[in-house]
Amino acid sequence: LGYVAFYAVGAYTFALLATTLGWSFWMCLPIAGAAAALWGVILGFPVLRLRGDYLAIVTLAFGEIVRIVLLNWTEVTNGPNGISDIPKPTFFGLPFSAKGGLTFSSFFDLRYDPLQGIIFLYYVILGLALITNLVTLRLRRLPIGRAWEAMREDEIACRSLGINTTITKLTAFATGALFGGLAGSFFATRQGFISPESFTFIESAIILAIVVLGGMGSQLGVAIAAIVMVGGFEALRHTQGLQSI
Repeated sequence: LGYVAFYAVGAYTFALLATTLGWSFWMCLPIAGAAAALWGVILGFPVLRLRGDYLAIVTLAFGEIVRIVLLNWTEVTNGPNGISDIPKPTFFGLPFSAKGGLTFSSFFDLRYDPLQGIIFLYYVILGLALITNLVTLRLRRLPIGRAWEAMREDEIACRSLGINTTITKLTAFATGALFGGLAGSFFATRQGFISPESFTFIESAIILAIVVLGGMGSQLGVAIAAIVMVGGFEALRHTQGLQSI
């Protein structure tokens, strides 16, 4: 229930590196993912022996702790004012802007369109989503992936078979947090502004609902559920008859 915390760690890591150090999108992206994975391991140690409702409560608390820290650590995160002017990704150093030297549109002799940067970011996100899916499929066929699935069904049986449940749990936390951190990076660069209010519990609830609706362990089902829930809400947003419900 605290998955949004890793999302926030990735977004803030990306935003701070990009705005304070001036690093490029491609440099900040892996570091943000690694930072989120590190926090996944840090969270994993205290909850190794927790299951069920107790695990849910601790992860929920972790998500709220991260949000409160971001809200009050004003020297670094700028508190409730958030971080603005987060730079957009570039195409091999070519910015998607109307002016300012050599740009994407001027280099390829194209008419400038504000949608160029959005379309480019969409394809980058799509590419990363496909890579993530392929990596996940590959991991599920490896011993560590089989250990994850076995532990999901029966942790006691895993121990009796000699599986190191500590390492298995920590790698699961780190891998999930890594993907969350990468997603947070894309959110930050897409929006151009982030604040602690961007990472509330409702975000974790939506992610959990997508996983439950799509089916535990079903990648195709989760993808369809994400399209239905997120895309459905956006489609219904413009339906006047449902706005009052």
